[in-house]
Amino acid sequence: MTDERLYARATCSALVITCSDFRFKRAERSFADIAAPGDDYDLIARPGAIRLLVAPRSDAARDSLNDEIALLQRLHGFTRVLMVNHLSCRAYDDIASPENERAVHAEHLRTAAASILRDHPGVAPEPYLIAMADGVLRAERVTP
Repeated sequence: MTDERLYARATCSALVITCSDFRFKRAERSFADIAAPGDDYDLIARPGAIRLLVAPRSDAARDSLNDEIALLQRLHGFTRVLMVNHLSCRAYDDIASPENERAVHAEHLRTAAASILRDHPGVAPEPYLIAMADGVLRAERVTP
Protein backbone atom coordinates (compact mmCIF):
# COMPACT_ATOMS: atom_id res chain seq x y z
CA MET A 1 0.00 0.00 0.00
CA THR A 2 1.36 3.42 -0.88
CA ASP A 3 1.96 5.99 1.83
CA GLU A 4 -0.74 8.17 0.29
CA ARG A 5 -3.37 5.40 0.47
CA LEU A 6 -2.32 4.47 4.01
CA TYR A 7 -2.51 8.12 5.10
CA ALA A 8 -6.05 8.42 3.70
CA ARG A 9 -7.39 5.40 5.61
CA ALA A 10 -9.63 5.94 8.61
CA THR A 11 -9.58 2.43 10.09
CA CYS A 12 -7.21 -0.39 10.92
CA SER A 13 -7.81 -4.04 11.72
CA ALA A 14 -5.97 -4.39 15.03
CA LEU A 15 -4.51 -2.84 18.13
CA VAL A 16 -1.20 -4.30 19.33
CA ILE A 17 -0.44 -3.92 23.03
CA THR A 18 3.15 -4.78 23.81
CA CYS A 19 5.94 -4.10 26.27
CA SER A 20 8.22 -1.14 25.75
CA ASP A 21 11.35 -3.29 26.34
CA PHE A 22 13.88 -2.55 23.59
CA ARG A 23 15.12 -6.17 23.48
CA PHE A 24 11.92 -7.41 21.86
CA LYS A 25 11.20 -4.79 19.21
CA ARG A 26 12.42 -6.86 16.25
CA ALA A 27 10.35 -9.88 17.33
CA GLU A 28 7.30 -7.68 17.96
CA ARG A 29 7.60 -5.97 14.56
CA SER A 30 7.95 -9.33 12.81
CA PHE A 31 4.91 -10.63 14.67
CA ALA A 32 2.82 -7.52 13.92
CA ASP A 33 3.78 -7.62 10.22
CA ILE A 34 2.40 -11.17 10.02
CA ALA A 35 -0.64 -10.66 12.27
CA ALA A 36 -1.69 -7.28 10.83
CA PRO A 37 0.26 -6.75 7.57
CA GLY A 38 0.69 -3.45 5.84
CA ASP A 39 0.87 -1.29 8.97
CA ASP A 40 -2.75 -2.23 9.63
CA TYR A 41 -2.55 -1.72 13.39
CA ASP A 42 -2.37 0.81 16.18
CA LEU A 43 0.31 0.30 18.82
CA ILE A 44 0.47 0.79 22.59
CA ALA A 45 3.82 -0.02 24.23
CA ARG A 46 3.98 0.06 28.02
CA PRO A 47 6.33 -1.58 30.54
CA GLY A 48 4.82 -4.95 31.37
CA ALA A 49 2.34 -4.71 28.48
CA ILE A 50 -0.90 -6.36 29.53
CA ARG A 51 0.05 -6.46 33.23
CA LEU A 52 -1.48 -3.00 33.49
CA LEU A 53 -4.94 -4.51 33.02
CA VAL A 54 -4.64 -7.35 35.54
CA ALA A 55 -1.98 -6.47 38.12
CA PRO A 56 -1.32 -2.73 37.79
CA ARG A 57 0.86 -0.85 40.20
CA SER A 58 -1.94 1.73 40.41
CA ASP A 59 -5.58 2.14 39.43
CA ALA A 60 -4.50 5.11 37.31
CA ALA A 61 -2.25 2.87 35.18
CA ARG A 62 -5.13 0.45 34.48
CA ASP A 63 -7.56 3.30 33.78
CA SER A 64 -5.10 4.99 31.44
CA LEU A 65 -4.60 1.83 29.37
CA ASN A 66 -8.36 1.19 29.20
CA ASP A 67 -8.92 4.81 28.14
CA GLU A 68 -6.31 4.47 25.37
CA ILE A 69 -7.86 1.26 24.09
CA ALA A 70 -11.32 2.86 24.01
CA LEU A 71 -10.06 6.03 22.30
CA LEU A 72 -8.13 4.18 19.61
CA GLN A 73 -11.05 1.84 18.98
CA ARG A 74 -13.39 4.82 18.55
CA LEU A 75 -10.94 6.57 16.22
CA HIS A 76 -9.78 3.63 14.11
CA GLY A 77 -12.47 0.97 14.50
CA PHE A 78 -10.19 -2.05 14.93
CA THR A 79 -11.82 -5.39 15.72
CA ARG A 80 -8.82 -7.27 17.17
CA VAL A 81 -6.60 -6.59 20.18
CA LEU A 82 -3.28 -8.44 19.96
CA MET A 83 -1.87 -8.65 23.49
CA VAL A 84 1.85 -9.43 23.42
CA ASN A 85 3.77 -10.17 26.61
CA HIS A 86 7.30 -11.60 26.71
CA LEU A 87 9.36 -13.77 29.00
CA SER A 88 12.22 -12.13 30.88
CA CYS A 89 10.11 -9.03 31.46
CA ARG A 90 11.64 -6.89 34.20
CA ALA A 91 8.24 -5.30 34.92
CA TYR A 92 7.25 -8.74 36.26
CA ASP A 93 10.24 -9.14 38.61
CA ASP A 94 8.08 -8.49 41.67
CA ILE A 95 5.44 -11.12 40.82
CA ALA A 96 7.16 -13.80 38.72
CA SER A 97 10.30 -15.90 38.96
CA PRO A 98 12.12 -17.81 36.23
CA GLU A 99 10.36 -20.95 37.44
CA ASN A 100 6.81 -19.61 37.13
CA GLU A 101 7.01 -16.70 34.68
CA ARG A 102 5.48 -18.56 31.73
CA ALA A 103 2.47 -19.54 33.88
CA VAL A 104 2.10 -16.02 35.30
CA HIS A 105 2.16 -14.44 31.83
CA ALA A 106 -0.29 -17.00 30.47
CA GLU A 107 -2.70 -16.37 33.34
CA HIS A 108 -2.39 -12.58 32.92
CA LEU A 109 -3.02 -12.84 29.19
CA ARG A 110 -6.12 -14.98 29.75
CA THR A 111 -7.43 -12.61 32.43
CA ALA A 112 -6.71 -9.59 30.23
CA ALA A 113 -8.58 -11.24 27.35
CA ALA A 114 -11.66 -11.55 29.58
CA SER A 115 -11.24 -7.91 30.65
CA ILE A 116 -11.03 -6.74 27.03
CA LEU A 117 -14.16 -8.72 26.14
CA ARG A 118 -16.03 -7.21 29.09
CA ASP A 119 -14.83 -3.60 28.85
CA HIS A 120 -14.43 -3.14 25.08
CA PRO A 121 -17.37 -4.65 23.20
CA GLY A 122 -16.85 -5.38 19.54
CA VAL A 123 -13.20 -6.40 19.74
CA ALA A 124 -11.66 -9.86 19.90
CA PRO A 125 -8.62 -10.28 22.16
CA GLU A 126 -5.73 -12.46 20.99
CA PRO A 127 -3.12 -13.33 23.64
CA TYR A 128 0.51 -14.02 22.65
CA LEU A 129 3.74 -14.62 24.52
CA ILE A 130 7.18 -13.98 23.04
CA ALA A 131 9.74 -16.56 24.12
CA MET A 132 13.09 -17.86 22.97
CA ALA A 133 12.82 -20.98 20.78
CA ASP A 134 15.93 -22.48 19.17
CA GLY A 135 17.83 -19.24 19.64
CA VAL A 136 15.12 -17.09 18.04
CA LEU A 137 12.46 -14.96 19.70
CA ARG A 138 9.01 -16.07 18.56
CA ALA A 139 5.45 -15.15 19.43
CA GLU A 140 3.27 -18.09 20.44
CA ARG A 141 -0.49 -17.98 20.90
CA VAL A 142 -1.69 -18.51 24.47
CA THR A 143 -4.73 -20.77 24.53
CA PRO A 144 -7.79 -19.73 26.51
